[in-house]
Amino acid sequence: MKQYIYIIACNILLFTACQKKEKEIQENKEETIVKSQNLIDTTNGEMCFRQIVSKDTMLLTMKKDGDIVSGTYKSIPYEKDKRTIIFNGTINNNTITSTGTAIGEGQTQKEEFIFTLENNQAGIKFGEMIEGDDGVYRYKNKNNTTSLFLDKVECQ
Repeated sequence: MKQYIYIIACNILLFTACQKKEKEIQENKEETIVKSQNLIDTTNGEMCFRQIVSKDTMLLTMKKDGDIVSGTYKSIPYEKDKRTIIFNGTINNNTITSTGTAIGEGQTQKEEFIFTLENNQAGIKFGEMIEGDDGVYRYKNKNNTTSLFLDKVECQ
């Protein structure tokens, strides 16, 4: 009987300790997220983001000056043609809306390029695009896009 009481008491102590630790970790994560978001909001200058999947690399380099943002996004697949977007736009509530010149597979075209900045990541929007009357390709439905997240890295 004493064994059962001892086991139950240990489980209660362990459960309580784990909950406290989990709460502390969550609070630290939330504090870090807020700091990261504020840092991106207020930081002017160059920022770089990268994601490597298998042997494919996605690289975003941007310069921020107040609400004005410009930069380059490169998609470099291991065995295919690379694609580069040179963009200029504005930032509003951690969302960059820009128009860029996309160069890839022997073609050049103007297209909308949207991404978000938060939690030390850039979330690049991908979705179906249609050509507008002005010749610029835009997202058919901005609410029906998928984001690819690139991690913030030191610029080289």
